[in-house]
Amino acid sequence: MNYYLKSLRTKSYWIYALLSIDSMTTFIAVVGGAWSLVDILSSWHFVNKEKLPFWFLICLFLSGLLVVIFTRRPVKKIKYKYPGQDLTIEVCIDDLFTVNGQKIISTNTTFDTDMASGIISEKSLQGQFTKKYYPGDVPKLDKEIEDGLAGYSFTEIQKESGKTKRYDFGATVKLRHADQFFYWFAMSDLNYNNNAKTTLKNVHQALDGLWEFIENKGEKQDIVIPLIGSGLGRLSIGRKKLIAIIAQSFLNASEDNIFSNKLIIVIHPNDVDKANLNLFEVKDLLNHYLP
Repeated sequence: MNYYLKSLRTKSYWIYALLSIDSMTTFIAVVGGAWSLVDILSSWHFVNKEKLPFWFLICLFLSGLLVVIFTRRPVKKIKYKYPGQDLTIEVCIDDLFTVNGQKIISTNTTFDTDMASGIISEKSLQGQFTKKYYPGDVPKLDKEIEDGLAGYSFTEIQKESGKTKRYDFGATVKLRHADQFFYWFAMSDLNYNNNAKTTLKNVHQALDGLWEFIENKGEKQDIVIPLIGSGLGRLSIGRKKLIAIIAQSFLNASEDNIFSNKLIIVIHPNDVDKANLNLFEVKDLLNHYLP
């Protein structure tokens, strides 16, 4: 409910929801339909439309406006269907862990997992995942990650603490918990002091590696991905543009082989508040940015 109330106070909602062609069409249809009814009643001499009070016209206008607001109320989910292909991009406002599908977790190129020393924030998606699925058993997670990275090349680096094997951007590990699948993929670098950083170039490289891994070793399920790089990855790019970049990367990777029919980009409710995101704007951007 908080999201809906805040959306109603944003300029973008009024521009993209209420002042759109669809909204104007709905408004004219409601007011025009009501006035046609008045014409009919007037022809039958039930009312005299020439003597209708001014407040009636105001009520007619307001009724049209209320119908528009109700039919174009803020949404928490939008979809983009790729023309000519069985591919769908969905953008929703939700908690990643509650959305059905195989889920993506971005991590660092050294696959550090230590939260006790502060290398990994408990508030990060990686930290939330660890607490949820490996509570008090990080060594087990590390062992599964190490097994998953077998076969990937790495370089030894120096850091003040934590792991020192650095893998390329896009290196991906598949983890399974019960009937759920998760993919950890390297998208950010940790410097000597264990501060995370990534660039747009790194994101493109990481996504390419992720899609290739899922194509070859993933499940044929919907893919659920967060707004990678928008938090501790410290990307300066706007969240709406980042959504379009993720979507475009997925479509490009699906040109030769469709490895999943649906990509779900999940925006956490907190990100909506911070970035003043409006899904009507996001939908317009996808329609403009994608084929």
